[in-house]
Amino acid sequence: GAVLAANHVSHLDPLLVAEMVLAEGRVPRFLAKDSLFSGPVVGRWFRAAGHVEVDRVAGRAGYDNAVSAARDGRLLLVYPEGSITKREDGLPMTMKSGAVRIALEESVPLVPVAQWGAQEILPAYSGQLRWGWRRRVSVLVGPPIPLDDLRDLESARAIEVGRRRLEDTLSAMVCELSGADTM
Repeated sequence: GAVLAANHVSHLDPLLVAEMVLAEGRVPRFLAKDSLFSGPVVGRWFRAAGHVEVDRVAGRAGYDNAVSAARDGRLLLVYPEGSITKREDGLPMTMKSGAVRIALEESVPLVPVAQWGAQEILPAYSGQLRWGWRRRVSVLVGPPIPLDDLRDLESARAIEVGRRRLEDTLSAMVCELSGADTM
């Protein structure tokens, strides 16, 4: 198992990152908000594909299912921001700790995945697909975030240090792809 932690700039992100993962011969399992599971077509597909339903209000069951999937060798795709970025520049927002907690609990790699360009095809929160000339989407997979040195720390401290490492690494990767100088 492993946890892929990706930034989130567009509703297209899951399709584009999944394509990258599938091209490598793995099948991603998304952590996805529960409302996506309620639709008759999409919901049925999400359940059949083994994606993990997360209730944002009472997320313990989703977390337990994600940990179980990691334990079973699944490749989990997590958007640690929790939603599409609301920053005007498109760079990552403050990240939540779930991806780090899963990786620490199951001793699986936490792999940062930065992507940029999907927001030029389907801008965040607009719902309006931009037709026309081709747009470039880039995906950058970084080396696993080091977490082994955190195992001897108190749990809350280990999670916070790991979360900051992920946030710093993923933000730097997104800046590299976007051409931004700094966060």
